Amino acid sequence: MSCDCVPPDGASRTWRTADGQHLDVRGLEPPQPMVEVLGLIDRGEAENVVIVHLDHEPIFLYPELDDRGWSHEIVDATCGDASCEDDVRLRIVRLVA
Repeated sequence: MSCDCVPPDGASRTWRTADGQHLDVRGLEPPQPMVEVLGLIDRGEAENVVIVHLDHEPIFLYPELDDRGWSHEIVDATCGDASCEDDVRLRIVRLVA
């Protein structure tokens, strides 16, 4: 099984799988992860489903997503690869078109 925890090219912060668009903000200092996620949404570059890879649960991001019409849930890593071990995944879904 291929791992969807890391971008296929190993360098990009965004990539796509069957699950949706992925955004990797691991390793960024706060508030940069939230800035990156909201920037993707506010620039209109986010697809309807985005899987955000984070170092920690982004509790301050949730109200911002709610205000922008996005649902959110923490999801399990699915690949079983060591690179996913400490990964926090947030699945966000656009509620409004």
